[in-house]
Amino acid sequence: MRILDFYPANCKNCYKCVRNCSVKAIKMIDDQAQIVEDKCIACGTCFLVCPQNARNIHSDLENVFNAVKDGRKVIVSIAPSYLGVYEEPYKLISVLKHLGASLVEETSIGAAKVTELYKKYISDTSLNNVITTCCPTVNMMVQTYYPDLIKYLIPLDSPMIAHCKMIRKRHGSEAYIVFLGPCISKKCEAYGYQLSGVIDGVISFEELDKLLESKNIDISSFNETYPDLEGNFTGKKYPLENGILSGMKDVISESPFTPLTISGTDNLIGAFDALSKGDLSNVIIEANSCIGSCLGGPAVPKKSKNVFVRKTKTKSRIHPLRSKNFENYSDEEAALDFSRHFRNKQYIHPSYTEDDIRAVLEKTGKHTKSDELNCGACGYDTCREKAVSVLEGLSYPQMCMPYMRSEAEKISNIYFEYSPSIIVIVDFNLNILDLNPVGEKVFHISASKIRNKPVSSIIPPENFADAINSGTNMVAKKIFLENYGITVHERIICLPKNKILFGILNDITAEEMKKEQIINLKLNTLETADRVIEKQMRVAQEIAGLMGETTAETKAALIKLKKVVLEESEK
Repeated sequence: MRILDFYPANCKNCYKCVRNCSVKAIKMIDDQAQIVEDKCIACGTCFLVCPQNARNIHSDLENVFNAVKDGRKVIVSIAPSYLGVYEEPYKLISVLKHLGASLVEETSIGAAKVTELYKKYISDTSLNNVITTCCPTVNMMVQTYYPDLIKYLIPLDSPMIAHCKMIRKRHGSEAYIVFLGPCISKKCEAYGYQLSGVIDGVISFEELDKLLESKNIDISSFNETYPDLEGNFTGKKYPLENGILSGMKDVISESPFTPLTISGTDNLIGAFDALSKGDLSNVIIEANSCIGSCLGGPAVPKKSKNVFVRKTKTKSRIHPLRSKNFENYSDEEAALDFSRHFRNKQYIHPSYTEDDIRAVLEKTGKHTKSDELNCGACGYDTCREKAVSVLEGLSYPQMCMPYMRSEAEKISNIYFEYSPSIIVIVDFNLNILDLNPVGEKVFHISASKIRNKPVSSIIPPENFADAINSGTNMVAKKIFLENYGITVHERIICLPKNKILFGILNDITAEEMKKEQIINLKLNTLETADRVIEKQMRVAQEIAGLMGETTAETKAALIKLKKVVLEESEK
């Protein structure tokens, strides 16, 4: 099942998702971004930065409501970050009950259990490094890109899975268990556990927010209700940076490990690179893919306050400790297995020869090392990385912005430089921005000297002003430029958004002269015809009366011919 991707209709070919993807798990096919599942770590960054909001994320909402309709006991495990994400978090609990949830419990119950298991693992391990495994994106990153570090991943369930196992233990297979939180990658983590019956669905805060909006449900109109089961102080701190390690201070202080809290995929890449090289050792890393830990998750509602406000609210709301009914079933969970196994899912990049790479580079005008700007506009850090991505089928040469700009400028410059028409570019203040070489020749002035001068200094400005006022293009009009002795057809293209006008003038002086010559020729012909007629009339007067009628008819025909010719000349 494909969990994450983009809506094809919304992608506008801006490459912002590629630029912001730390692992370059996005390919461009027919100018459409697609997620490469084998490379993706489900961090959600591409969805956050997409200006078109083209996110297409699998939703379990329909299944959840079907479970409610079927009368099943729907139990919600709500991530502790809800305390900071929502202005009135305990009213949210009432909303969930209103929507059909039978029970709402805090996932921090599972977090507290994971802390106890982590403590034991840290005390018993002989490894020289340890990485927490609460964040599914971190787990995917290590398995896909750092398989040599898999041994350092703590082989235990995340708080979500641990809590769902505990709920399933108490309520059996008839319960419908849903996780609600700020994370997208939880959907990926849950998929296998959904198949095995541990959890039934995952809903994000963002999904819930859109649902409430569509149903015109106002959280503030509800009364406060506390969760049916709450976690302790240790579990409630998990969505905060250092929230995991802070609950294990006593054990860590007696271990050889130095605690490190690292948030953000780019920061994690730096740390994992150092671990792989052996530059970093004897550390326990609290690894969070999101800046700000879970409170900075990609599925937090857009109307929520910024991450610093969320942190402050969370800290204030988990003190003093509330742990209603938390210890009631600790004995029952003892029989549960919270261990998990991580496997090597390494993505193997195809290898290419230097000739292959150079061939792609040359397609985008990079013939020497100095041509490789490494600007990153395409989304890749270097031109060589971009060339490899082209060979791998993830991108194409035209994604190189400097190259495409150069090509576009080259084409436009060729037209501007070599067009047989006069081209004058004018701003909305009717000042000249540029003049092409043909215009320089006709107007006997260089473009550098005429720039920023009024267009009236070379041609009448009235048609340009009319185009600005109407906001439309002006069709060709014939005007005579007396100062230069030429007649032109003037066409004006108006670009209101850019506030510029293109005046395109075609010299038709030769055509006009030829037309005048033709008219003169026709007039001369008419004068000759007149003389012939007059002579014929004189002769006719001397001829017998019988011939007079015929001559009169001839004169009438010739007068008619003269009229036709004159009418044509006036057109």
